[in-house]
Amino acid sequence: MQRWTRRQWCAAAASATLAPAWAQAPGDFPSRRVTFVVPFTPGGAGDLIARALAPRLSSMWGQPVVIENRAGAGGNTGSKTVAVAPPDGHTILIGSTSSHAINSSLYKDKMPYDVQRDFAHVVMVANSPHILMVHPGVPAASVAELIAYARAHPGKLNFSSGGNGTSTHLAGELLNSMAGLRMVHVPYRGAPEAVAGVIGGDTQLMFENLAGALAQVRSGRLRGLAISSPRRSPQAPELPPVADTVPGFETGVWFGIFAPAATPAPVVARLNADINAVMQSREMREQLDKLGMEGMGGSPAEAQRFVREETAKWARVVAASGARID
Repeated sequence: MQRWTRRQWCAAAASATLAPAWAQAPGDFPSRRVTFVVPFTPGGAGDLIARALAPRLSSMWGQPVVIENRAGAGGNTGSKTVAVAPPDGHTILIGSTSSHAINSSLYKDKMPYDVQRDFAHVVMVANSPHILMVHPGVPAASVAELIAYARAHPGKLNFSSGGNGTSTHLAGELLNSMAGLRMVHVPYRGAPEAVAGVIGGDTQLMFENLAGALAQVRSGRLRGLAISSPRRSPQAPELPPVADTVPGFETGVWFGIFAPAATPAPVVARLNADINAVMQSREMREQLDKLGMEGMGGSPAEAQRFVREETAKWARVVAASGARID
C-alpha cells in the first residue's frame, strides 16, 4: 500500500486551508460514512457483490458503508452520480461490463461521463463467463456442429438476450462476427424472459451468465454447448471453451470498483488494498462461488488497463453489429 512521506504530509497540511474539503490530505480515511453506489436494481450480481463487500469493509474501517441503488440507462444513471461526487473516497461505485465498457459505444454522444477521464479505477473484483446453450431441438451437440448448422441455414437461427446492448446480446454478435454467421438477435426485457424464449422454442439459443444458465442446462431443459471463458470453469468442468473452436473468443460479465477521478492517490491505494484483502478472504470467495463468479483483484493500473482493453473490444463488436440505444 502506498504511503505518504513526511514531506508530502507537511506540504498537504500547509495548503489545507486553501483547498476544498475533498482535496485535503486523506488523514485517517475513511472519516465518516461511505456511500457505495450500485447502478443496478437490487438482487442482481453487482448488487449482491456490493452487499457482500459492504459489511466487511465497514468492519475494517469502523465506519458505516451504505448501499445506494441508483438504476437506469444500463448503469449510466448511478455511475454519473459517482463521477461528479466529491473525490474524497467516501463515494464509490461498483461498475460493470455494460456501464464501463459497452455503453461508451452503445450510447455514443449520449454518454453522461467518460470512463477513463471521470473515474479513478480502484480494482477489478469479479467476473463470470457465459454459457452458450441451445434448445434441445437444435441439431448440434458442440460449437463446431452449431457453426456448421448456422452456416448451412443463414438467418434461420435466432438467439435471445436480456436486451439490446447487454453483454449476452453482444456475446452472440461476437460469435456472429468471429465465426462468420448470420444468426438473428431477439431482445427480451430481461434474462428470465430470454431464457424462457429458448425453452419455449421461440428462439434457438443464447449466451447466459453461468449462474443463471447452469440450472437450465443441468435440468435438461436446455443443452449446454460451451463456456465463454478461455479455460474450463471449475463450476462447469464438463463444458469446453468456445475458444477451442473459435480461437480468441472470450466474453462474460465483470465488476470493478471505481471512485471519482480526482480522488487522492493515497485514498485510492487504501481502497485498493482493503478491497483486495476482502476479496481474498475465504468467506468472500465462497460468496462469489455461490454467484457463479470468480474473484479478480490487482492494482489500480491493472484495472484501468483492463477496462480500456474491454472498451476497445466491445466498441468493435457494437460497430459491427449496428447495436444502438436511441
